Amino acid sequence: VATPTAGSLGLTKYVSALKIGSTGPEVTQLQVQLTAMGIYSGPLTGKIGSLTVSAIKKFQAKYKLPQLGNIGPSTRAKLNQLIGM
Repeated sequence: VATPTAGSLGLTKYVSALKIGSTGPEVTQLQVQLTAMGIYSGPLTGKIGSLTVSAIKKFQAKYKLPQLGNIGPSTRAKLNQLIGM
């Protein structure tokens, strides 16, 4: 599976710290990006629940980041790198 780029998915730079319960367009973008990577297969709800946390941990494991299940500085930097931001 090809890594999505900002242009291919219409993504913008991640700026927020995201954790379980976080909501909004940045969460929807995260779900879209993880879906495109084949890591997330849940609904695009715009809310971080258990399915999204599980996908975040898979992403973190894939890129050898601490598997915390939230989007902190190191995970956010990797996401932004992958989308070319």
